Amino acid sequence: MYLLGHIIGWLWLMLTVAIGLSRHSVKSANRFLILSRIGYLLIIITGVALAIRTLSGNWWLTLVKAILGLGTIGMIEVAFARKQESHLNPGLVTLLVCGTVLTIVCGIGLHWQLTGNLI
Repeated sequence: MYLLGHIIGWLWLMLTVAIGLSRHSVKSANRFLILSRIGYLLIIITGVALAIRTLSGNWWLTLVKAILGLGTIGMIEVAFARKQESHLNPGLVTLLVCGTVLTIVCGIGLHWQLTGNLI
């Protein structure tokens, strides 16, 4: 149940971030920033519940995934702040995409190691 909520939260976040950062209007981007914060709430709540359950199975990978997830959320906030200032550069977007991919790979690896299944 928590895993499904966590995945839905990340999908929601990635959708709102992609749409929000691609908007030309700052006012329109701000709407998607607010919507993305709903995703943060869901991700953090389900992430803590999942971390409590996976901590005994593999504590170091759980810790790495938590740090990567919080770092990705922080980079999203920075990207939206730069978008508001009209200083969003391709390097930050590349770093955001790489952080997101690393977080996803780490989460899939953690799930695979603990359950033996990819999904």
